[in-house]
Amino acid sequence: MLSWIFGHIKNTTHILAIDLGTASISAVVAVRYEKGGTKSIAGPCEILKVLRYPIDLFGYQASGDEQKLPYILKDVFLKMFRDTYAASHHIDVVLIALSDPFFLDKKARKTIERANPDKIISESEIGNMIKSIGTDAATKNLFAVGQEVLSVKINGYNIENAAGYKGRALEAKMIFTLISKNLRDYIESAKEKFFPKAATRYYSDSRALWRLLKATENFAEPALVADIGGEVTGIFWADKNNIEHAGASAFGIRTLSRRIAASLRIDQKDTEAVLRKYTLGTLDETLRMKLERALSPALADWWASLKNILKNTFTPASAGVIPKKIIVSGGGADFALFSGFLKDSFKKDFGADIEPQVLRTEAFQDMIYPSGLLSGGGDIILAALILFADAKKN
Repeated sequence: MLSWIFGHIKNTTHILAIDLGTASISAVVAVRYEKGGTKSIAGPCEILKVLRYPIDLFGYQASGDEQKLPYILKDVFLKMFRDTYAASHHIDVVLIALSDPFFLDKKARKTIERANPDKIISESEIGNMIKSIGTDAATKNLFAVGQEVLSVKINGYNIENAAGYKGRALEAKMIFTLISKNLRDYIESAKEKFFPKAATRYYSDSRALWRLLKATENFAEPALVADIGGEVTGIFWADKNNIEHAGASAFGIRTLSRRIAASLRIDQKDTEAVLRKYTLGTLDETLRMKLERALSPALADWWASLKNILKNTFTPASAGVIPKKIIVSGGGADFALFSGFLKDSFKKDFGADIEPQVLRTEAFQDMIYPSGLLSGGGDIILAALILFADAKKN
C-alpha cells in the first residue's frame, strides 16, 4: 500500500470515516489522494482497513433515555479507535455520519443590524455571528457538532460570502447537526486516547448522502430518497440546493428480519441468507411460500409507517408533485423486494409510476481501491465520507 511504503505523502489526507447506524457501526481507515488541489473533486481513495461492529439497539428509545445510548456505544468506540491505530498510527481527520435517531438537524436564521453599515464585514464578524446562531440552536441536552451555511444575505440580497462587503443588514441561514452531549463526549474521549491531533467533523447521514449525490450531478430534477437502515427508514426530499429530512419510520431491515425469524421459526442471523436467496430466486419453493406469507403483512406495515410521511413530503417542497426519481439507499437497497414494493405501493396509493433508482457503492468503485472492500447500499455512507466529505486538514 502506497501510504505504508512511502509514509505520509504530500497532498494526501489520512481519514477515519465512521458510519453510526442502528444495526452496526462501520468504519474505514483510508488515504485520500487529492487531485491538483481541486477542492470539489476528490482524488482516488486507498482503503487501509474496514472495521465493522454489530450493535443491538432494539427497544432503545431516543427520547426519554438520554444516558443509556452512550453507555451502549462506549466500548465500541474505544475498540474502533484502538483497531484503527493498529492499522494506521496517523489520522488527519475523523469523519462521522450519524443515522436516525442519533442526530437532529435543526435550521436557524439570524439577522444583525450593523451599527456601522459602511464598515467592511470581516471574517471574524461572520464567525461570531455563526457561533451565536449555533448557541441559539443548541438545547440543554443536545450539542451542535456540525454546521453548514445555507444562505447569506446583505441588505436582502443573496451573496456567496459576506466577507469584504459593506451593508446595514447581515443575515445568515444555517443548518446544525445536534447530538447528545454524552455521545459526543464518548466519541471525543476515545479519539483523544489514540489520535489527539486529528480534527473531527460530524454529519447527519442525510447531509453526507446529499454531498455524494450533488458531487455526482444526480440532481437534474428533484428526488425523493428512501434510506433503509437496520432499525429505521429515513425519508428525504433532495435537490441540488439542499436535502430536507421529511421524517423517519422505526422499521428497517432488522425489523423485517425479526418478523421473518418469528414467522419461520428460524434464528434471526439466518434471515439475511434466506432473503438473499429469495431475491435471487433460488429459495426452496416450500420455504418461499412460507416467507411470502410473512413478508406480505410486514412490508404492508412498513409502507403504512411511511405513507403519512410521504403525504407531507409532497408539499410544500414539491408543490404537491410526486417526484419521478426515487433513490433507495442504505442496506435495504441490496434487497429488491423493498424497491419493488415501493414501486407497487406508489402506483396503488398515489397513482404514480415510479422507477426506484438503487444507490450502491459499486457505482464509485473506480474511485476506491482496492475495489470490493466496500459494497452494496449499506456502505454508501462510508463511500460518501471518504470521497466527498470535507477532509481538509486544520
